[in-house]
Amino acid sequence: MRTTWIDRVKAVLARDGYEYWFEHFTDEEKELRRMDSWQLARVIHEETVSPQNAEKRIVAEHMLQVRVAKIQNHATYVSVIVGFIGILVGAALSAMLHGN
Repeated sequence: MRTTWIDRVKAVLARDGYEYWFEHFTDEEKELRRMDSWQLARVIHEETVSPQNAEKRIVAEHMLQVRVAKIQNHATYVSVIVGFIGILVGAALSAMLHGN
């Protein structure tokens, strides 16, 4: 796990630097957050086959669902923008055709 400059600043500002770094390197949620979709799917599969840590599977499924929702939201925003541009172009063409 790599450390970013933000992590280093937080460590300097933390009350107990040892505790901060311990939490940083042992936090499973951070580890899951940094995984890609295939790694999350592997965690979900492993926990489904041999359920040792059901909480980890639940968190991994939630993070995967959040990523899917973000992708769907992005596609919705793009379609709304393209539709709005289409309305403007259609109105401009209509005005140009009826104006002449």
